[in-house]
Amino acid sequence: MKRFKFAGALAAFAFAAAMPVAALAAAEDAIGTWKDTETGGVTQVYTCGAGICIKVVTPSKDRAVDSNNPDPKLKGRSMAGAVIMSGAAKDTADRWKGEVYNSEDGKTYTGYLEVKGKNEVKLEGCILGGLVCKSHIWKRAQ
Repeated sequence: MKRFKFAGALAAFAFAAAMPVAALAAAEDAIGTWKDTETGGVTQVYTCGAGICIKVVTPSKDRAVDSNNPDPKLKGRSMAGAVIMSGAAKDTADRWKGEVYNSEDGKTYTGYLEVKGKNEVKLEGCILGGLVCKSHIWKRAQ
């Protein structure tokens, strides 16, 4: 009987050791400062309430001003300091779900922030129940 318990524990350890690092990432690993690999913009993910929020620290050059916002009070504001996701809730062990604002078109979409590893996250905005999505990869800023 002891031999089977030891073999089972050994098999479980071998399985866990073989898992990719990304599979061990937790949603909490999203907290921090991130740089968009495509645009160069820098954002900060932080806890707010029971979820997370994302604000722009340094906007990319082509998105420095919120020129497409439908709200006249916000149109033309600097994107530096703008909150683009607020109150996102944990959706899975490594992902947050909320509403994400896209300054390119001034619209808000269903958004996901997925932890791909300790130093990489993916921000995704979706329409049509997730049938059409656009994503950006962010690397942890140094």
